[in-house]
Amino acid sequence: MRFLFSLLLMLSAFAVHAQVPAPDFLCTRSEAGQEILTWENVSVDCGNYVATEIYRAAAPDGPYTLLVSLPDSTQTEYLDPNPNGEQLFYFLRYVYDCPGATVRTSDTLDNFVPQPPTPKFVSVVDGDLEIHWRPSPSPEVNRYVVFDVTDNQVIPLDTVGLDTVYTVTGVPSDELTSRAYRLTALDACGNDSPLNEGTISAFDLIGRGGVGCQSEIQLIPLQQELLTVTEFRPRQGDTVSLFVSVNGGGYTLHDSWTIEDVTDTSQLYTYEAANDGDSLCFYFQINYAEIAPSQRTVVYCQVANISQPVRDFDLFGAEIQDNGELRFGYQDDVVQADNYSVALEVAGPGDTTSYSPGVALFPGEELITDGAVPITPGNSLRFVLTDSCGRTATTNYASPVWLEVQNDASGETTLNWTPPHDLPGAVFYTVLRINDDSTTTELATGIPGLTYTDPLPDPGQLCYRIQANYTPPAADTTYTFLSNVQCVVEAVEIYFPNVFSPDALQDANRAFRPFFNTPAGLEAYQLRIFNRWGALVFESEDPTAGWDGTVDGRGVPIGTYVYNLQYTPVGKFARQLTGTVHLIR
Repeated sequence: MRFLFSLLLMLSAFAVHAQVPAPDFLCTRSEAGQEILTWENVSVDCGNYVATEIYRAAAPDGPYTLLVSLPDSTQTEYLDPNPNGEQLFYFLRYVYDCPGATVRTSDTLDNFVPQPPTPKFVSVVDGDLEIHWRPSPSPEVNRYVVFDVTDNQVIPLDTVGLDTVYTVTGVPSDELTSRAYRLTALDACGNDSPLNEGTISAFDLIGRGGVGCQSEIQLIPLQQELLTVTEFRPRQGDTVSLFVSVNGGGYTLHDSWTIEDVTDTSQLYTYEAANDGDSLCFYFQINYAEIAPSQRTVVYCQVANISQPVRDFDLFGAEIQDNGELRFGYQDDVVQADNYSVALEVAGPGDTTSYSPGVALFPGEELITDGAVPITPGNSLRFVLTDSCGRTATTNYASPVWLEVQNDASGETTLNWTPPHDLPGAVFYTVLRINDDSTTTELATGIPGLTYTDPLPDPGQLCYRIQANYTPPAADTTYTFLSNVQCVVEAVEIYFPNVFSPDALQDANRAFRPFFNTPAGLEAYQLRIFNRWGALVFESEDPTAGWDGTVDGRGVPIGTYVYNLQYTPVGKFARQLTGTVHLIR
């Protein structure tokens, strides 16, 4: 009983899972007013063969009626009269003595020729052309023919199976974008579809720039006008990637973006990373949102022959020299153009003035202007470089370190100062007290902030100076910049007018000179005045002598002039002051 029960279970399972497959319906062909149906028989593992049934309809959705039931299990062809050439639809199925088995039906085929495949695009891969297409919707298709299209004819290139990609090798590089292709589909009966509408060809890629003054390279992918298959043109939402090879290296992804506007058919892209002498090759890859795989353009190559542009660089700080000239420290490890001009911009509240430093910036890491430059607290300085192509580069802004001191009732002296710049890296300060004999005493060093208090200043030694010490990131060199000298108490008081006129009514306003509370208290005195280009226009060692606005007896233009005063009070250290005065008439 146990054996019989198991056998019943096995038979029951066989009945549930048994299946009668369908004949392999290959194709139909029309011939002499009749339709010839061709199929291949397949093996069936259950029951005895009864018949092969053919069903027919006048529309793809039916209704289907039984056309014939063929009792011959070896028959593989049937002729159905169709004198009027109507479109008919057929499917086949087996009848086997397999109670409870699932009966499968074949593909449904019509009696017309297959429909053509839909071309996608031509992609350029490693110098070869890859032709991609979408399969024909006709299930009887078993192979495709690729055609090479010229101006005068369509030439069969190759016949392939059911693959939907074909590689054309050996195409000359100058013909990669001029080759055009079409496709047709074949079935087992030898029926061929019409050629697909339109031709497909590869995306071209052209470039311009990267020579002379134009350092950027503009890349323009061009779709061939022969392509009429609009389904596979780039659309909004598709992505484009740019791959670049530099100096024979492998291709790397440089940039990728999503197409936002398809009205710009050129899709121009600007490549800004070219260096003079680089050998560059580019291609675009189009990644369609709903289609795989990706499409590549041809490769565009060129050698960049660029007139080297001026480049930005870092200005570390500035220092006013005793003679009014400016000393700068800067970074010089960038490659600059062969020819360029330099301007020094002095920016103040609401005004910017440009000067010529009088010397070249490079090479070196330090520059001293050729002549005095008028600088006042609150001014910021930077260099502007202009090359022969009109391109400009700038430094950051920097300022001299300006020191202010204040002595309170307790006798403490508070020092506050400004930083030399706003750059990354470590800036520390050293506080110097200036002695009466002009030597200095270091009071503190390594100060990270901008203030210091001297709790016990020595009597008679109340003048100070700050030294800024800047080390750029990952650098071994420290650049130092000295501030102005500031004193809490001056033994000699001095006043400078800020304007004078040779035509003034009062004698005191017709010439420019400093006014001292006690000129007799001076051991040394020198006043020098410069025009805006740094040329000396007046010099005197007489504290009572002033400049009347002339040079060699001739009046100079109205404007702003720079003065530099160096003097030594009796028993004290030498001092210097720099500022500006306006000459009016």
